[in-house]
Amino acid sequence: MSAASMKVPSEHPLLQPKGVRLEAPAFQRLVDTLTEWLWSGTTGGFIVGAPRIGKSWAARSLTDQLKLRDGRAVPVFYMSIVDRDTKTIAEVCRRACIDQELPITARATADRLSEQFLTHVCDAQVEAGVRTAVLVVDEFDHLIPRQFNAFAEFFNRLDQLHRTIITVFIGNKAEALALLEQMTGDEYRRIRGRFFKRFTEYYGIRNREELTALMRQYDALRYPKHGPTYCAAFLPQAVDAGWRLAGLSKDLWRLYAEIAKDCDLDSWGLEYVVGTLNVLVTDLLPQYGWQTVEDELLREAILLTHVADDFVTAHSVKEIR
Repeated sequence: MSAASMKVPSEHPLLQPKGVRLEAPAFQRLVDTLTEWLWSGTTGGFIVGAPRIGKSWAARSLTDQLKLRDGRAVPVFYMSIVDRDTKTIAEVCRRACIDQELPITARATADRLSEQFLTHVCDAQVEAGVRTAVLVVDEFDHLIPRQFNAFAEFFNRLDQLHRTIITVFIGNKAEALALLEQMTGDEYRRIRGRFFKRFTEYYGIRNREELTALMRQYDALRYPKHGPTYCAAFLPQAVDAGWRLAGLSKDLWRLYAEIAKDCDLDSWGLEYVVGTLNVLVTDLLPQYGWQTVEDELLREAILLTHVADDFVTAHSVKEIR
């Protein structure tokens, strides 16, 4: 840890695991896509992407983001499927209740769990003054085909009450597509028609412009609210001299693009981008200097996040320098 980091409060977002909340371009595209689904009356769809690109972060950040044409906010419910030895419909209902922090008992039946979850959904709809909602099912690639019947039941029960719910399935691309290939027969035609008519792919950072927009947030966000910017907290002299982290975006993207080409990466996952920027701001730049930043330092920051672990081994900065 650099001397600068030791002077910064330990609760600073850059020093906390998953403490940084940034506006990623892909997230706004997701909001726009789901808004279009909502307005067009879509009953469900699925979103896939590579691991560790920010899908789960985006899914958990959808609260208060989706609105009807008249501006009324639509309740969004998030649940994450976990892998279990026994995969049942009741387990889906149980997970829906658990992720909404609803009280359940070990002996609760699938009917009771479903009723409890749907009552919670209806209560939220009444409070919001709407008759629709969005259920985001993260890690859906852990499901087996039969378990999708639980989501069909959720839809049917609400439909009987003249209400509706859009179910959005999010998962890792390879595993998700393998699951969907198991559901191509007539047995699952009803499920496909209900939930799999809409599809989109989620990406991380895909170009220099998107990276620059992310880096500018480190130059602008402050902690605490009226305190120094993220960069100024760790690099006060640099910021006072007019230096900005976004000025490194051209070189950083060039070096990442070289690694991505070697490793066949189609986008830079948000977790890896944030990890790279965090280590630069909190450690490497304060320790090795910001006036002249060499390629080796930027490459090391990228590799320290293990974005290319399957292909290369990161060497220490001391060894390089």
